Amino acid sequence: MDTTYPTVPGRGQSTQSATTMRLEYLAGHHHALVGISEARLGPEQVRNNIESFVGTVEVPLGLLGPLLFRNQDGVEPVHALAGTLEGALIASINRGARAVSLGGGFSAHVLHQKMIRTPMFIFESLAESVRFAEWIEVHTGELRTIAERHSNHAHLVTVTPVIVGKSVHVKFVYTTGDATGQNMTTSCTWHATLWIEKEFEEQTGILIVRCVVEGNGASDKKVSGFAMSHGRGVHAVAECTIPERIVNDVLRTTSDAIVQCFSQSVAMARLDGMVGYNINVANAIAALFVATGQDLGSLHESSCGVLNVERTTDGLYFSLNLPTLVVGTVGGGTALPRQREALELMGCYGSGRVGRFASLIAGFALSLEISTFAAIVGGQFAKAHERLGRNKPVRWLLRSEIDRNFVEGSLNGTYRDRTVDSVALLADGVLDNGILMSLASRVSRRLCGFVPIAVTSRAREHPLREPSTERLLLKIKPLDREVVEGLHFMASTVDTALADLIVDCRDCLEYKDCHIKEIALYEILHEHGIAFTPTYHGKRVDEGREIYLFIQELLDSSTLSHFNAENDPALWDRASVDAVIGAITEIHQLLAPLAHAHAEVAPFRPWHGRALYSRLVELSADYHRDLITPARAERMQRAINDLERSHDALEIRRTIVHNDFNPRNVAMRHGGVPCVYDWELSVIDVPHRDIVEFLCFALEEDFLESDLLHHLELHFALYATDPDRPSWQHWMAAYRYALEVFLVTRVAFYLVGDIVTRYEFAPRIYSNAFRMLDLLEV
Repeated sequence: MDTTYPTVPGRGQSTQSATTMRLEYLAGHHHALVGISEARLGPEQVRNNIESFVGTVEVPLGLLGPLLFRNQDGVEPVHALAGTLEGALIASINRGARAVSLGGGFSAHVLHQKMIRTPMFIFESLAESVRFAEWIEVHTGELRTIAERHSNHAHLVTVTPVIVGKSVHVKFVYTTGDATGQNMTTSCTWHATLWIEKEFEEQTGILIVRCVVEGNGASDKKVSGFAMSHGRGVHAVAECTIPERIVNDVLRTTSDAIVQCFSQSVAMARLDGMVGYNINVANAIAALFVATGQDLGSLHESSCGVLNVERTTDGLYFSLNLPTLVVGTVGGGTALPRQREALELMGCYGSGRVGRFASLIAGFALSLEISTFAAIVGGQFAKAHERLGRNKPVRWLLRSEIDRNFVEGSLNGTYRDRTVDSVALLADGVLDNGILMSLASRVSRRLCGFVPIAVTSRAREHPLREPSTERLLLKIKPLDREVVEGLHFMASTVDTALADLIVDCRDCLEYKDCHIKEIALYEILHEHGIAFTPTYHGKRVDEGREIYLFIQELLDSSTLSHFNAENDPALWDRASVDAVIGAITEIHQLLAPLAHAHAEVAPFRPWHGRALYSRLVELSADYHRDLITPARAERMQRAINDLERSHDALEIRRTIVHNDFNPRNVAMRHGGVPCVYDWELSVIDVPHRDIVEFLCFALEEDFLESDLLHHLELHFALYATDPDRPSWQHWMAAYRYALEVFLVTRVAFYLVGDIVTRYEFAPRIYSNAFRMLDLLEV
């Protein structure tokens, strides 16, 4: 066995050639750092930050804010970047920031900034230690002169000797401007220590047995009672007041519940001997440290926060002390380009900014404390971490499996007569993952969503011809169970009763079987040559591995006149809306005789979820008081109770409807041909359901009654040859029913979802739906 200690090349050198040698050394030992070595930072940039540089790792950054900051100049909305790998952290901080801001914002004060070094001096006896301590107190002025000579920023405030038997620990307390000051105070204290050694022995004749520049009395990067009570780094305090209404609406709990739990929680913390008291300050501070180039070794001591909660006449008062916040706005990692950019976003880069920086850290940390504690008290914390359960391991699909053989085995349709030469995964695509996929990804590690690919193929009959390349899209479906879990997760941050109702009603919701019914519908539409969907190329279903995917045309925005236009009703003129109505009607008429032949798509009976929809309406009305009047909220509740009766009275032939038919899922190709996609929420219902939803999105809020009637009459006219077409009166009744269903199921969902995820279109489609109802009931 060779025990020779290997020599790493380029040791101590911060050059590109030395970095390359180190990477080659690792590759020679079967450890090629392929991704890590692709660093944007160069060795010269980090020369003073790291040794033996070989590359970087990436930490995703999330945007915090806006958070209203009340300072001497007024009220200012502030933002920050936070680096973390912990899902829900950014969302939780932002929920707290929203509550704080709606309550008027936070204010903060910096009580002091200091950095400590504590050299240790060892003697032969206690008597010599006492003599030395007395000598130090006499020569404090000289020590200040010596120490400050070696820094432009360090100011020595106090020098305090502490006797511990035969040793004396001398606490040098400095202010260090905008730098954290660990390095500068080490240098200053080292020169003072050298002067002490020489002068004390010459003046007293007493020998110092040994001295070291730090005897662990500074609590550097450690937690101590001394640092908590006397301070180390910046001592920042943030405070805010949140009215009861905001506690109820945003934090989803009550002031009394928070105060009751807080007092008992503090008692337990004291019993356990906790240093300070906080909920999870470290999460916020670590995330901000990562983004802004702070010393991560100081995270432990910097996270010793003390949270205080008091009841007010109309809500709660919160304060957070951070007595040991070791931060800087100059020096260390703050000068690196991206860290500097993060500090500049906060208005905190450079000299004179450390007080503001500490204040903003305290404000965002307080926001997280408020949000997390409210979630715990309100039961949201537990609900957000529940899982509906998986009892067996599954070998899920990996991105690395998506190769030529995998794709070729999944293709059919237009690729039956072609041979696939190669498949390449594209770095990005036109489409973002939709709402359901995003929700499912919060609770599952399974690969799902959109995977754009480039497929190069050639005709089987002409293999020598030049191959062609086409951009396609793999849509990997989340399971219906995962979608419900994701909805449960989102709802738990709003209302625990709502989260429970989603689970209780899951079998009667449109999300049931969403992973299989979209594939089935694409197969039907492709088989019948429907031209109003993306070109379908095949599927792969493996129940054992929970793989449900299909392959379709990757939509190219350059060939589309309307795309993701849910927030732009002005784009939808009369001709384009008419074209969409014509396209979906052709699909409805095709699917009507097939509706009950496909078990994947079920009739939609929203009255079976009455309790869920009633709660959605209650929460919508509570949160959107400026939008939903009590009369309209009552009207929506009456509609929920009458849905079954209204449904049974309709004389309309049912069909398979899209049920998510809006400009998020409807594009227009150049030439005016609609393209409809994302069929996962399809149900059996009246065709009017898709029409009213699309009009609620495509019409502007001040739409004319004549425009509405034009589109409804066109829809009616398209059924002129249908022998089962009812009278106009019965046709209008189906519009009213469809609008009520849309309002209490989908619109209410968007309005509640708006509490945690901004849906810009939600108030507009709510207003449009009610305006349509009012016009149709005249």
